[in-house]
Amino acid sequence: MPEKNIENKEVVEGASTEEALENVIKFKRPIEFEGDHYDKITLNFDSLTGEDIEKAEVQFNAQNPQHAAMTMMKDLSKPYLAIVASKAAGINVSVIRKLSAYDYNKVTARTMVFLTRGE
Repeated sequence: MPEKNIENKEVVEGASTEEALENVIKFKRPIEFEGDHYDKITLNFDSLTGEDIEKAEVQFNAQNPQHAAMTMMKDLSKPYLAIVASKAAGINVSVIRKLSAYDYNKVTARTMVFLTRGE
């Protein structure tokens, strides 16, 4: 269960409040994807539009037809969060999916905080 800080904000498990709200995510284990090296990404949530969110949902539904109808809260779905994060970072969602489990969880948790609390 996530900890709570004194301001009663949820904290991503294993991260301080400041880390949970960081938009530059440094990877514990950098990756290579299509010849590019990634050791961090910047999640620019301010650049996202409603159209980006709608496109993320369409992409999620197309890539996950077996789960799309059953996923009531897409804002809590890791595959959906990965798509939104990729749009905020301006990178292919495959980069997010190739991250270590720790880094993937950090990126998707940060995206969930943005979608559910606007922070």
